[in-house]
Amino acid sequence: MKLKVTYDQNKLLREVKDSIGKSVAAVSTQVLEELRAVTPKDTGEASNSWEITNLTKTSFKVTNDEDYIKYLNAGSSKQAPANFIEKVVLDYGTARGNVVDYDN
Repeated sequence: MKLKVTYDQNKLLREVKDSIGKSVAAVSTQVLEELRAVTPKDTGEASNSWEITNLTKTSFKVTNDEDYIKYLNAGSSKQAPANFIEKVVLDYGTARGNVVDYDN
């Protein structure tokens, strides 16, 4: 017996993109939760200020608008080492460009 299998390439491509999108969404949630957990806490404002913006189905941006997050990331608190943001983000892959950009 011979069996011929064909597939719809467009459907397959949509399924792959959808799967990647779901994986990226899951990773972005994990990054957000981990950053909130490791951010030094006094009032909790810095840890609660982390936000995720999905740029595309395959990329996301993590932001924190607290002015003093740069000092916390520089090691000003004994609760977290210097560069804790970079350590968390790079555990999940590579970043495009700078991992941390305090100007944007």
